[in-house]
This record gives sequence, structure tokens and C-alpha cells, in this order.
Amino acid sequence: MKLGIFMKIFIRPRWQESLDVIAEAGIRWIHFTLQPIVGEALPQEVDTRTVDQIRRELTARGLKIATFSGTFNMAHPDEGYRRAYLARLATVCSVCRDLGGTIVAVCTGTRDPLDMWKGHPDNQTPQAWEDMSRTMEQALTLADRYQVVLAFEPETNNVVDSPQKAQRLLGQFQHPRLRVILDPVNILPEVGSADRNQILEEAVRLLGPAMVAAHAKDVVRTGMPARSGAPLVDYSRYLRLLHDHRFEGPLLIHSVAEDDVPRVIAFLRTTAEECRIRLD
Repeated sequence: MKLGIFMKIFIRPRWQESLDVIAEAGIRWIHFTLQPIVGEALPQEVDTRTVDQIRRELTARGLKIATFSGTFNMAHPDEGYRRAYLARLATVCSVCRDLGGTIVAVCTGTRDPLDMWKGHPDNQTPQAWEDMSRTMEQALTLADRYQVVLAFEPETNNVVDSPQKAQRLLGQFQHPRLRVILDPVNILPEVGSADRNQILEEAVRLLGPAMVAAHAKDVVRTGMPARSGAPLVDYSRYLRLLHDHRFEGPLLIHSVAEDDVPRVIAFLRTTAEECRIRLD
């Protein structure tokens, strides 16, 4: 596995300084976003000069793109919004390819018109699935054009809100450029009597062959030992499951404070070592 991190964790006046901090932390893989460079994660266009500069800055630090941010609301109730952001996704796919990346992260979306990460009761309707599917179909034509993979994650607040629905979407398209990102925090219940280990094992069993990236989200709160009881994510079990299903992609740290990054890295590396798993 390859240890990586979200670029947006590090906020600096110059985006190159964010790359400096990542490289100094001994991490080579990043979830990349255009936001700090051009002001938008999904811009209408990015000029060749900017792309060339980004490439030089990444190469100079030995950094590689694990995944590239391309998330927008694929289930938005406004067709005009979906059409406009598909055009922006084309820009992201093009830049990702030109920078040597291969995986663009996307979001199956929600019927909430303001926040693509907020749940909505209409997410369960056939119309929401149909709109999302139509958008995904068009997005996959872009993936073919620019030779990248689109990777979505099951997210409790989105139309694809479970590993089972993720499997359904994969089966619906059966497209080699449609793959999955697994984030256990987004599928495990924080309260209740549900067997979290069983849920996680089922998710990896169902989605393992299609997984191209995994997340280590909010590790301080959900994964590291604390007095409050057992962590939400058992990282030893999580890493073993990934390893047993021959996952060799990036494990990406995100939603942690910058000050916590060193101990999160140490925790993940130590946990992997105890499991006899190589974490580059």
C-alpha cells in the first residue's frame, strides 16, 4: 500500500509551500486539488502554462498524484447544473492525465441542491438514481476520452449510500474505468448494536476487486486509542482486510488537523508494521 494525504490539509499562502510540507513529512502520494492553484476544484479551464508549472513543482519534490479531486453533485435536481459540471469535469480529467494522474475522484451526489455531502429523503427515489446514472454515463465517456478512471465512494448521505448500492452501480455499467474508493467512516454506524467489523468485512468483500483507493479519515477521533472506548475503525483489521484482498493502492489521510498529521502518520505506519504490511 502507498501512504498518501489530502493536499487541502495544508493551507499556505502559496500552494507550492503546501507541497513542501507534504514532501518534508515523507509522503509521496497526494490527493490533488486545483482549488488552491486556480481558485476552484473544478474550473472551466486551466491554461497549459499552469499545468506545466504544476508538473514541475510535483516532480521537484518527488510527489505523485494518487487521486485527483473531481467531485460535484451528480444527482443534483437541476439538469443545468449537472450539464455545466460535466464540462468542468472534462477539464479536470484532462489536467489529471497531463499531470500523470490516473484516478479522478467523483461523487454520486444527493438531491440537496446546496451541499453534495448532505443527505436528502429523495435520494432513495428512482428518479435520483436515474439522474445520477445518466450523469455517470456521460462522465464515463470523458474517462474514456482522457484515459482516466472515475472512482466514487459509498457515502451515507449520497445516492450510493452503501457497499451494496456501490456494487449495483458497478454492475449496471460494467465499465473498466468505473471504480471505488473505500472510506470506512462513511459506511460504519457510530451508534447502535450493528457489528462494525462485519459491515467492514462485507464492504471489502463486495468491493475489493473494484477498489483503487482507500481513506484514513478523521483518524484521531475514529481510529486511534482513546479513553472513550473502542475506536470506530479498527485499523489493524481494516489494513489486514485491504491486504488480504490484494489492495495495493493509496491509503489517503484526510479530515485531520495539520498538527495531528505527524502522529497519524506514525500510528498508521506502526499499525501496518505490526500487521506485517508494507506501507510505502
